[in-house]
Amino acid sequence: MPAALRLHAFGLIAFGALTSILMITPVLPLDLDRRGLAPFHIGGVVGAMSLVLVVSELLAPAATSRIGRRAAAAIALAGSALALAWFPQVVSLGGLYLNRMLFGALRGMLWPVLFAEVADLGPPERRAGAFAVFWLYFGVGQLVGPALGGWLADRFSLATPFYGAAILAALTIPATAAIRPRCDDAAAGNPVAALQELLRRSPAVLRNWTLTVCNTAAFSVYTTFLPLHAASRGLSADAIGLIYTGAAVAFIAAQEGLRRTARRRTAERLIVPAFLARGIGAALTPFLPSFWSLLLVGAAAGGMGAAVPTALSTRIAGQAPSGLLVAAMGGFNAAADLGFFLGPAAGGALAGWGLTWAFLLVLPVTALALCLLLTDQSVRDHGRKEESQIDHGVPEQADR
Repeated sequence: MPAALRLHAFGLIAFGALTSILMITPVLPLDLDRRGLAPFHIGGVVGAMSLVLVVSELLAPAATSRIGRRAAAAIALAGSALALAWFPQVVSLGGLYLNRMLFGALRGMLWPVLFAEVADLGPPERRAGAFAVFWLYFGVGQLVGPALGGWLADRFSLATPFYGAAILAALTIPATAAIRPRCDDAAAGNPVAALQELLRRSPAVLRNWTLTVCNTAAFSVYTTFLPLHAASRGLSADAIGLIYTGAAVAFIAAQEGLRRTARRRTAERLIVPAFLARGIGAALTPFLPSFWSLLLVGAAAGGMGAAVPTALSTRIAGQAPSGLLVAAMGGFNAAADLGFFLGPAAGGALAGWGLTWAFLLVLPVTALALCLLLTDQSVRDHGRKEESQIDHGVPEQADR
């Protein structure tokens, strides 16, 4: 299969997998509340998946070294589809926790494989464009998933989005034919040793994992507490949904722009202003009084911040030895899910003193990210390299 078709197949898998998660995200707390769970257990059941994802993504090389990348991805999609379809039938509290933990354990095998396959598609100079296309599919999933899940819940029942998400995950399985069946022998079935070897040979990967935690922590603070702030200003659920939609559309448009300019101005060059935009946008949110101000600032932060995931995934792919690519991408995705857990947890603790404090948490997180970036020699070297290429007339070709 040509590389371009494989890339779009990987994007379709990512779209199906992400959309199936986001379809149930708006209705999961409502379903748990309908069952009569206390707020403590609602948060616990919702967060159980993220915590298990962190572990599963780090252990992904154990699966790919034994059964290969293609089989691991297919099992991840099939198993998570069964878990989604099973969830509405669960009647016990322990069963709810078990279901979400099983979902996280299975789905965690998918993301490291997908990111490693995208990184392996072509030479290093084409990775930025490939990842921009891949992240564009993520943006479409962010746009479609919550809206579709909410529509199914309103039109039919709270259980319907779970069944719909299960069907979508199952329909995505045939696209795993684009994934190579290769086994990652370097892991040798010992992901701990693989991670240790990775950090020994490429210590800079740890810095980029930390930046990933900063990115998703700031993003998840914004997405978690925006509805509460907007509702306190009298905005309806439909208006809040439109704010998310605006940010998703801006993210998609920005990824397309990054794809087109990947050869002459990469996402790596934009990572510092992108972190600044995301942090400032989130910190301003509690001071924005109207729908239009929230929509415009959210869209600006979503569009300008789009360079962050593309740049980080490209950097990690370039730093990791090929035999340890799944381990590197497992750490990347685990770091992302750790941020998705830490952001809402820390923000929720600060919200006890007022909702504004939850949003202001992004300021020290962004400051840490900027310190890591501004003290990173590779960022400065990359900027000088790009300037030198342009100054000396190196042809600038957009990825097609």
